[in-house]
Amino acid sequence: MSSYIKKYIITGAPGTGKTTLINALEEQYSCMHEVSRKVIADEQEKNGNGMPWKDVSKFTDLVYKASIAELALNPHAILTDRSLLDLIAYLLVEGKSVPSSLNDFPYHHKYEKKVFFAPMWESIFHQDMQRLQEFAYCQELEKALEKNYIKRRFEIIKLPKQSVANRVSFISNHLKL
Repeated sequence: MSSYIKKYIITGAPGTGKTTLINALEEQYSCMHEVSRKVIADEQEKNGNGMPWKDVSKFTDLVYKASIAELALNPHAILTDRSLLDLIAYLLVEGKSVPSSLNDFPYHHKYEKKVFFAPMWESIFHQDMQRLQEFAYCQELEKALEKNYIKRRFEIIKLPKQSVANRVSFISNHLKL
């Protein structure tokens, strides 16, 4: 019999070390990788516009569908790089309306109350092919992310601006497994 395990979310603006951290945590825990990077890469490959800096509404729809599929495929994953709540922050920063699929999603049934939040950290921030956003935009998104998680009654636990190994230890010490 398969049962679903609520996921601990690792969130934060682009370029805060989430993917590097998830890769390191994967040595000890079952993890879900960020869906939005895959969506962006697929859209770029086919010259689509479903990217947050082109058509944030289309991006949101694509990531929502891919995330629902990933949640179903990974019922035993303990940690996830981002969550569907991040999509709301992207939409709000761009002044777009939030679809009912995101407003009505059962977040507290799918995710643990504790959320690990990777703060902006200029010395590790860099842009790449799937992260074209400027640092200033990411700071604005960070505020929207934090506000959105607090509004939805999640407990924000800020990750220290320390080495990946220290961040792994920090998270391990906070997990209730």
